Amino acid sequence: MKTKKILIRSMELLFIALWVFPLAWMLITSLKLEEEVITKTFTFWPQNPSFANYIKAFTSTYIVNWMGNSFVVSLFAMILTLAVDAPIAYAFAKIPFKGRNVLFWIVMGGMMVPFQVLIVPLYLQFNSYGLVNTLAAAYLPRIALPIGIFILKQFYEGIPSDLEEAAFIDGANRARIFYKIILPLGQSAMATVIILSFINAWNDFLWPLIVINDTIKYTITVGIANFQGTHGTQYSLIMAGAAVASIPQIVFYVFFRKKIIAGIATSGMKG
Repeated sequence: MKTKKILIRSMELLFIALWVFPLAWMLITSLKLEEEVITKTFTFWPQNPSFANYIKAFTSTYIVNWMGNSFVVSLFAMILTLAVDAPIAYAFAKIPFKGRNVLFWIVMGGMMVPFQVLIVPLYLQFNSYGLVNTLAAAYLPRIALPIGIFILKQFYEGIPSDLEEAAFIDGANRARIFYKIILPLGQSAMATVIILSFINAWNDFLWPLIVINDTIKYTITVGIANFQGTHGTQYSLIMAGAAVASIPQIVFYVFFRKKIIAGIATSGMKG
């Protein structure tokens, strides 16, 4: 047993190191001058740590605008995802109707469709609506998250049906039950969906790159990619921008972590 525990702890430490090392490398590189980054002599720690790359990122680029754009896109994606996924999940979990299971697995099948397949028809559709080169075009394709529907459905199925039956006896309708009973009980599961939709929207690169043309309207991921020029790449500046871009995600996760863990732990439970 002791040997087994040692092996498990060793694997845990290995996985932690594999996760932490890229973050540490990013932060350390962001404190280096570009000359140190591209030199042939390997140095792990910067000889003269400097915040010059962060200062340059905030003074010589549109990084503040890009961060603001990403906040807008992520916020709307988060709100719209929850507004769409929650009632759909409730219908699949609690409302019996013909073909419910078939329709549910069709929705789940959407997770297996690569987004690259949808790029051309989506672009043509948004272009016909005059939404190309707007922030709305960046978040509207994310208004429904299949994994969010799955998580919420599993959680709602765990809510005792006796609560609904008692509410029906008291004269409540489906809408009232959903807003007054189901949503308050599903806060932990909703927190999981919120963080997933926020991170997906914040980290999205390909679609904003295609649908947004003006530099000042870029999201943070597309803006940082612009640090890579035709004739050279500013690696230290990219790392500084990536470090700044990761802060909201870390803060967001820390704020919701307890509810996220509770939502994941209970999403597979059924009462």
